[in-house]
Amino acid sequence: MTTPDNIIPTGSLVLVTGANGFTGTHVVEAFLAAGYRVRGTVRAVSKILVLQAMWEKKYGAGTFEVAVVEDFTKDGAFDDAMKGVSGVAHVAGDLSFSPVPSKVIDPMVKGVVSILTAAAAQPTVKNFVLTSSSYACFWPKPNVEFDIGEDMWNEESVEKAYSLAETDPLKPWHIYACHKVLVERAAWKFMKEEKPAFSMNAIMPNTTFGPILDPAQATSTAGMLKGLFEGNWPAFSGILPRKSKWGVDVRDVGRLHVLALTSPSLSAGGVRMYAASEPFNTNDILQLFRKLYPKKTFLPDVEGLGRDLTHVDNKRAGALLGGWIKFEESIKANTENL
Repeated sequence: MTTPDNIIPTGSLVLVTGANGFTGTHVVEAFLAAGYRVRGTVRAVSKILVLQAMWEKKYGAGTFEVAVVEDFTKDGAFDDAMKGVSGVAHVAGDLSFSPVPSKVIDPMVKGVVSILTAAAAQPTVKNFVLTSSSYACFWPKPNVEFDIGEDMWNEESVEKAYSLAETDPLKPWHIYACHKVLVERAAWKFMKEEKPAFSMNAIMPNTTFGPILDPAQATSTAGMLKGLFEGNWPAFSGILPRKSKWGVDVRDVGRLHVLALTSPSLSAGGVRMYAASEPFNTNDILQLFRKLYPKKTFLPDVEGLGRDLTHVDNKRAGALLGGWIKFEESIKANTENL
C-alpha cells in the first residue's frame, strides 16, 4: 500500500479523529498496518483503553497514542492534538440521529472548521482526508435507475432535514445526511478561501460492514447487523430507511483513508471518492446468514424491499485498492464471533 514515494513517509505521525468508532478503529488499524504512528482523538480515554492495548501489543509501544478532545466545537479544541502531525483523517461524525437539526448540523460544521484551522496553523501537516458519506451525494431510491457521480450533492436531504416534522421517522436520517453535505461543503469552502499549505480529499463510504475490533463497542452499522443476526428486525431496519443500498467493507474504507492521505496520485487534493463495493438489500444479508450458519434460524425474508439500481462511480477507489473485499466476506467477518 505504501511506497517510498508516498507524500507522507512511513513512520510519520497521523491524527485520526473519532478513533474509537467503528470506522475510526479501522482507519487507525490501516495506518498502523501501513507503518505510520497514530494519535487518535476520543472524548474520554476509557473509550479506547482496550483498543490501545491491542494496537500496542500488535504494532509496538509508542505507535498509538490518545488525545482527549471533549468538545471539538470549542476554539482551539484541536491545537494540542495537531502538534507534530503530518496528516489528518477527520473521521468523527454525529450518529445521535437527533430529530433536531441544530443539535447535529451546527456543531459538526463548526468542528470541521475548527480542525482545519488547527491543521492550517501547523507547518508539518501535508495532507487532510475527510470522512464524508454517500448520503452527502444522494438519497437511496429503490428500483430507480440513475447514475451517481463524484460531483453530486444530496440537496433532497438538505431541504427535508429542516422541512419534515420532528415526528417523521425519516427526519433523523435526512438530518444525518444533511450534516454530511454541509460539513463537506464547509471543508471545501475552507480549502478554497483559506488556501492552506496542505491538500484535502474526501472519502464517501456507503453502508459499512466488517469485523468489530472492540466487541464492547458494537455500534453503527456493525451493531445493527448484530441485531438482525439475533432476530431483531427493528434494530436493523432503522439503518436503511429505504432498505436497499450499496455496501462496503470497513477494512477497505480504512485502507482508502491511507491512500487518500499518502498516495502521490492524489497529492493535488480535491478528490471525492466513493467507497462502495456492491449493492444489497436486507434479504441478501438474511440469505447469507442462512448459508454461513445453516444450524441457526433467522428471520424470514422481508417483503417489498426493492433493489438499488444506481450506477455508482466507484472505479477510482476500486483501482487504488486493487479490488474490493467481497460482501459475503464482510458479513462473515461481522458475525462469525457472535
